[in-house]
Amino acid sequence: MFQGHSVCNIDSKSRFILPAKFRKYIKPEANNKLIITRGLDESLLAYPLDEWEIFKEVLSNYNIFNSDQRYFLRQFLMYVNECELDSQNRILLPSQLIAHAKIEKEVLVLGLLDKIEIWNPEIKKKYDSTHDETYEQIAQKVSEIIIRSNNKI
Repeated sequence: MFQGHSVCNIDSKSRFILPAKFRKYIKPEANNKLIITRGLDESLLAYPLDEWEIFKEVLSNYNIFNSDQRYFLRQFLMYVNECELDSQNRILLPSQLIAHAKIEKEVLVLGLLDKIEIWNPEIKKKYDSTHDETYEQIAQKVSEIIIRSNNKI
């Protein structure tokens, strides 16, 4: 499971080294491949190939006759790129995804259990500052949903 975060430099060829604390959770079934696509709030999402295959099953349940679901699928899948870790564990970010996330010199890599978010660190900082409620207030709301759904906490 991906967790934690790291700030990484982008080189002149739009690559960054995926930190070891994230690489260790990429299973052999992923063949060192990540599927990177447009995320939310000006971020990118990166799934190891094996996790992407699981997620595609979920996406296949969307109703193409529902205009919102159809629009989402088109927008989400339009930006999908398969990226392979090179021999130095670098990931090449495609230019259209760099533009979407407004990535410049650095990326913030954030673990989200089965996937990774990739952010421009300044945009992530602005995003974090836009919430009117505190972390504790949000945690209370989210925990109530989690408790109701699985009674484990």
